Amino acid sequence: MPLRLPLRAVVFTLAFLSFACLVGQFFGFWSMHLFGCRVLPPATVALAVLAWRSRGEKAGVGSAHTWIVQGALGGLVAAVAYDLYRLPFVLHGAPLFQVFPRFGQLLLGGDQPAWLVHTLGWSYHFSNGAALGIMFLTLVTTASRRVLFWGAVMWALFIEAMLLLTPYPSFFGLQLNGRFIFLTVSAHLVFGLALGWWCRQRVGAVKMTAA
Repeated sequence: MPLRLPLRAVVFTLAFLSFACLVGQFFGFWSMHLFGCRVLPPATVALAVLAWRSRGEKAGVGSAHTWIVQGALGGLVAAVAYDLYRLPFVLHGAPLFQVFPRFGQLLLGGDQPAWLVHTLGWSYHFSNGAALGIMFLTLVTTASRRVLFWGAVMWALFIEAMLLLTPYPSFFGLQLNGRFIFLTVSAHLVFGLALGWWCRQRVGAVKMTAA
């Protein structure tokens, strides 16, 4: 099969829009409220349509259905593992979860009602986890379990490195010190390990050549 590079690029870009929503806010390109209302919903629908239309394809790293469905599920599982790893530090005072209600405020364009702010913030957080999984699988062209596992780990650490180059810490009032860097890098390592495990089990188990 061909590499299907145009389709991979389309799916990658649609998933990346979840991150673009926040990055654009950092640099003043747009507000999360505007982007979240006007861009993310149709992008999410487009991904769902692509996944539905490709549901009859053979499973594996060459299938858009696999990229979107298994990528999103793997990203969600990894996001839960990421948060569970950070939870003990949060309970001991680390402000690692304080960004979630801020996400919600930026998406809502206000800080009330509180339940909606928190719901939107956490939903956006898990949206980013799903997006990371989708983006990763669009980059994979081999069904090797080793590549899927270690590739996911490297992908998660790469994203963390890129995130630290943005105004993320200062924007949310986080101290960019050794403790913060250790916690955020190790948490992304956990995310990568969980995503890699999922992809190895659910994608690498399919016996087919790369597409």
